[in-house]
Amino acid sequence: MSHSDSDLLRSKTVPRAEKATNLSPSPIGKIVRAASGVSAMAIAGQLILVATIPVLTRLYSPADFGIFTIYLSTVNILGAVAALRFEASLYGVKDTGQTYITVKLILLAVAVTSVLTLAAGGALLSIAPGEVAYLVWLVPIGMGGAALVETMNCWSLRAGLLRDFALGRLILPATMAFLQLAFGFAHLGGEAMVYAHILSQFVFLAFLGSRILTWEDVRGIVQAPWRSVFNKARREYKFPLFDIPATLGSYAINNLPAIMVGSLFGAAFAGYLGVAARLITGPIVLIATPLSNVFVAEANKNSNRGHMLGIAWGLLILAACLTSLPILALGLAAPYLVVPLLGPAWMPTAQIMTALAFMGAVQALSTPLSEVPALLRRQEVRLVVDAARIALVFGPLLAGARAGWEPLNVIYLMAAGGTVGFALKTAASLYLLKADVELAPALLPQAHAPSQGKTQ
Repeated sequence: MSHSDSDLLRSKTVPRAEKATNLSPSPIGKIVRAASGVSAMAIAGQLILVATIPVLTRLYSPADFGIFTIYLSTVNILGAVAALRFEASLYGVKDTGQTYITVKLILLAVAVTSVLTLAAGGALLSIAPGEVAYLVWLVPIGMGGAALVETMNCWSLRAGLLRDFALGRLILPATMAFLQLAFGFAHLGGEAMVYAHILSQFVFLAFLGSRILTWEDVRGIVQAPWRSVFNKARREYKFPLFDIPATLGSYAINNLPAIMVGSLFGAAFAGYLGVAARLITGPIVLIATPLSNVFVAEANKNSNRGHMLGIAWGLLILAACLTSLPILALGLAAPYLVVPLLGPAWMPTAQIMTALAFMGAVQALSTPLSEVPALLRRQEVRLVVDAARIALVFGPLLAGARAGWEPLNVIYLMAAGGTVGFALKTAASLYLLKADVELAPALLPQAHAPSQGKTQ
């Protein structure tokens, strides 16, 4: 691998002075090599996770999976906004001192939101069903852990430490899978699936923190002035104001259907949907998400819009060939694969996988460009797009349930709306990149002016 290629995967041990500051547009081959480093670890982690499913479905009941899916969906939604979306502002930070201030702001936000969630959970404990009452105390821990995991990921990408980031992509799912298997064989009950998830977060944070943080970084975060922290919060008001509603909508689309299906049709059906979604979104996690990570890393090195637009089109081609087509094939083959792998009791999972395949294929196309609004500080556009996506997903789901349709028909209708929504999201990201390319000469003093000029 050449020096320019390996630059995208360099570790923290490489001096910063060696990093390129103004890269030329990357050929698609370079993008493939950069993404392959992240993908290799993500593939290994997800393969471990998927490989354990046939065993886990025999150690835990569909109801156990349903409760875990409800927990995980809740944590994914709340964890995405536990830091008030300030973690995404790390992408545009170049100065080390500002990085410490931003991280201290994130830690403050996570502490406050976790305590508020715990208090809200305590107030709702009396009305929570007995089978999920213990989740009231575990959700705040899981959401705080999820926010810190995302913060560490953003730090890694901001610094260009894709090698360490990639190792984390292996550690987190592999640890959870191992712990769920161990707890299952020990007959610790269905709630052990939740404990395994929380413990895997702590393992990830300990591993990645030891890789990318130094004692100098820790001191810098602790000593960051509180006045600067609050000033940072005021400057980056767009993240909590626009990004929180948009992120809640985006994560709700991916996670809330399982909760709603569970409430409408029972915990077992939520388990079917949870397993189906995990299998269908596997290629997205393995390939499309690493492509998004590469896009963020490239944009932080060279924010020229023409460069970013060229990379965006290359990533879309890769996502279509390497992710969308495999998802469609998996959805079509699901009826022939699920029963031999999971057992006859899981046949509804195969039918749901077929329903989700088209939505997953289009979601794979939107994923590489998912951070475009944050990178361009255009969170208001993301809010509008995600509001439309919410209507397209939950409108059909609620209408079908109200009309008394069968669960599978409701899920097909929801997936059709989701397909349109993800297509809209992809089109909006491309429009933002293209519009900025066209307007850059008129608005910026130099042809290659950095994106920070749009920062509030």
